[in-house]
Amino acid sequence: MSTETNTVGALEVAALKHAQGCRAYLILDPASKEALALDVHLDQAGEAAQRLEADGYRLRWMVDTHTHADHPSASALMAGHFKATRVAHAKSKHAGVTHLPDDHEPLALGDGAVTIRHTPGHTPDHMALLTPGAVFSGDSLFIGGVARADFLGGDAGQLYDSIHDVMLSLDDATLLYPGHDYEGRTHSTIGAERTGNAWLQIADRDRFVSSLEADAPAEPANMAALLRYNTEAIPFPATISASETIKIVEQGGAGTIIDVRGADELQQAHIKGARHIVLDEILERTDEVRKTPAPRLILCHLGQRAAMAQAALAQHGIGGLTVISGGIMAYAQAGGETEGGDPGAALEGGGCSAKAPPPA
Repeated sequence: MSTETNTVGALEVAALKHAQGCRAYLILDPASKEALALDVHLDQAGEAAQRLEADGYRLRWMVDTHTHADHPSASALMAGHFKATRVAHAKSKHAGVTHLPDDHEPLALGDGAVTIRHTPGHTPDHMALLTPGAVFSGDSLFIGGVARADFLGGDAGQLYDSIHDVMLSLDDATLLYPGHDYEGRTHSTIGAERTGNAWLQIADRDRFVSSLEADAPAEPANMAALLRYNTEAIPFPATISASETIKIVEQGGAGTIIDVRGADELQQAHIKGARHIVLDEILERTDEVRKTPAPRLILCHLGQRAAMAQAALAQHGIGGLTVISGGIMAYAQAGGETEGGDPGAALEGGGCSAKAPPPA
């Protein structure tokens, strides 16, 4: 993970980049030493807390722009640590949220404020945040793309309205900070997106809707477990049974499995689509672990090495780790399908971005 900091008016914006493509932001007021944290991934909690504490900031607001279906939120953890106010839209119904802002409501930050805008589309509870000179678009408008709107009550027509009524009403020089980017970027401008984003060249609302609804990507892997964590505060289990693992694989979630066995063992039997990171290299390849959608299911022969990997990764701030009880042996004995030969390529599941629009 890495951090990039820019000055936007009287504020500083620290963008935290996650290997999975997620973007989190610390909106900092240097004068008052107050801060707002936005869409922080569970893996980024330690990094975000370290930055705030090292620079003497008080976290006042902990905000999720929407219900995340592709990664675990650090909001509960960070709000508890800093005694910050948790913020989400009323339609989110997140356990532990204590402030449900109205549209256009300002959240005070020093002598200024961050303004909430309700921007449904990707999800019904979606919000964007505005500061002088910047918009934090969450999962609505991306750099060169837009969010998907095919699950969790999403609505492509509402997404079109939110983008056109809120985002495109802003000046061209307004900085755009999206909730995801899969090419390493942290920001663009409204002007650059207005002219260069293919989705924004579709002026007709009906065509935008039909294009977005066509050929939807796969749902994020392990979405049900993520929603339980993000909305109900139900923690990820330390272990999972072989039979439950089989269900996840059959639903397309093999890419959430990290197999820590050696190469010789993989040749004997492996789960197609699982990611292979041998235990001895696990701490040298943490970015690959982070790219794996949480909850990450850790696999070995019987379970002991998986537990070792779980403990080592947790010490390095990586969350959402679950050991497959009994390892590959229990998985095969329970009827799980395995293959011999080299491991298959990892399948990471669908993200939150829509595919490119069809040609005009």
